[in-house]
Amino acid sequence: GLDSRTEELILLVRRWTRDRGIAHASQGHFTTYAWNLLVVFFLQAGQENGRSLPPITVGADEVAEQPIDQSGQKSVAVLFQEFFAFYARHFDLQQEAVSVRLGCRGPPLAEQILDSSEQGEGRVPVIEDPFEITRNLGNRVTSPALSRLREELARADELCSRGASLKELFELWEPVFKETAPEEPAAEEHDDCK
Repeated sequence: GLDSRTEELILLVRRWTRDRGIAHASQGHFTTYAWNLLVVFFLQAGQENGRSLPPITVGADEVAEQPIDQSGQKSVAVLFQEFFAFYARHFDLQQEAVSVRLGCRGPPLAEQILDSSEQGEGRVPVIEDPFEITRNLGNRVTSPALSRLREELARADELCSRGASLKELFELWEPVFKETAPEEPAAEEHDDCK
């Protein structure tokens, strides 16, 4: 079976995405399924001392037995911090693909790439669906959602780097609305031509 820390890390990331306002697919963010794949991929390819999970073969009854680093198992808290560092500083969401099927870093397949240059962002992130490898789960991410994602990953990485509390990390995000100048009252209309 999979390492029990996988489920715990998925739940932490899911909570963080909800609390920070980046879990709403209907608003152009990643789906919960895509976030789950981001966590699994991090455990496969995002750790310096080896992988915690092997590549996942769809259709297999069991996860393939491959060498997995079990030495000095890191706590879920450490993995949570490293998740943010990986996606904020080390992984290029626009040039690399998240593929739990391969379980290693590399470029996306040509048919997975969706250019969103009309949105001014270049490529959208490629998160390969392991059940349909040409399907990109990141293709519906909007430019504003991608910007928010980057902001939130950088914020979480910075907070973790300075040892902030979970309370601060999970602080509910509140959108900032730009103030608009109050509208001036409309001039009274006079109809003297009657």
